[in-house]
Amino acid sequence: MTNDEFENLIIQQKNKLYRFAFSILRNREETEDAVQDIVLKLWKMRMSLEINKNVESFCMNAIKNHCFDVLRKEKQRVIYQSTNSFTKSENTEIENIDLVEKVKQELHRLPTQQRIAIELKDFQGLEYEEISEITEQSINTIRANVSRGRKRLFEIFKEELKDAKG
Repeated sequence: MTNDEFENLIIQQKNKLYRFAFSILRNREETEDAVQDIVLKLWKMRMSLEINKNVESFCMNAIKNHCFDVLRKEKQRVIYQSTNSFTKSENTEIENIDLVEKVKQELHRLPTQQRIAIELKDFQGLEYEEISEITEQSINTIRANVSRGRKRLFEIFKEELKDAKG
């Protein structure tokens, strides 16, 4: 892959990579670092990338793996800190959060596989086959994760609406 081909590819993929990474990391700075790390990694291996292969899937898979590595490191850091210091837990009142924030919050509380499947399907607009390639899961598993995640979100918001009417 030539430098120009690589540059065009990255320009096309950069926003998708950022949105996907942010859906996993939920932190702007960490997301920017993750995308930059992956772009640099891809730049180093640009000569071996084949433009006729599904490079988008490769890029999404690379960012997913990188983000999971970041989360594992963060989890280890938090565990270390919690064993060595006291932390304050803050309770946020859901009534003060607008609906969009509530959806984001509840989406983030879903199991990781459901959250990623919904993010890729409903927010990124990818097809089940593409999600299957990225997550390295069967299409049936992806469909089940999307269905279960949507059902869980529906149940949460059904209760919210019922409480608001009552």
